[in-house]
Amino acid sequence: MRLVTHPREARHAGRRGPALLLASACWLVAGCAGTGRVTVAALDFQAIDPPAGPPPRFMQLNLDRCGWWADEAGHVQVAMECERPSWLVPEWRFRFQLTLALDEPPAGRARDYRLGPREFRGTARFGPSQSRFESLRGVVALYREGGGQFRGSFRMEAAREVQQLLGGWSRQGRYLMMGTFLAVHDETAGRRIAGEVESVGPAPLPASQPTTTQGLTGSGEHSRATD
Repeated sequence: MRLVTHPREARHAGRRGPALLLASACWLVAGCAGTGRVTVAALDFQAIDPPAGPPPRFMQLNLDRCGWWADEAGHVQVAMECERPSWLVPEWRFRFQLTLALDEPPAGRARDYRLGPREFRGTARFGPSQSRFESLRGVVALYREGGGQFRGSFRMEAAREVQQLLGGWSRQGRYLMMGTFLAVHDETAGRRIAGEVESVGPAPLPASQPTTTQGLTGSGEHSRATD
């Protein structure tokens, strides 16, 4: 153990102490549940300028949890979620969940995965409103990190459908989804998220024509709650 004897070294050590403590705390917070950020942008090529159509917009969602596990075939499964309170109705909460079903883990330091239909699935819920997402095409990069963690990034085109109040689902809209994440090994939380995503059922194969877009859940309040 090295002792600090010079006054200048003592001052520097005192300055580094709080910074090291803060960095360690941040690492522990991220390391317990995983973390990440997802950006969602509507792909509406029918109109762009008001009053002809809505202005271009995107949403950023900071994830509260991100976990991975290996299924029975040894394939990597990743599940993420975030949850935000409602400003208007306390009983309603905005919840965004997504899953990635990948192939075998990287044999070395990193690996790229091509995404096809239904290898990515997601849901957005707000009160009685909900929508579902499925990948059309995309790519995921996975990097091994210490402590059994995976760091990753993805970019994909996804189809979204909104559940109708009288039953059934809306026509599909198209979205660009990009994100980064740090996934911890957490099979219990991962399978819970995957089960909730799968509970809405799979979407049909993509429609040939994109439609106009709405908020993530089809309602308007969630965009204020998640900005």
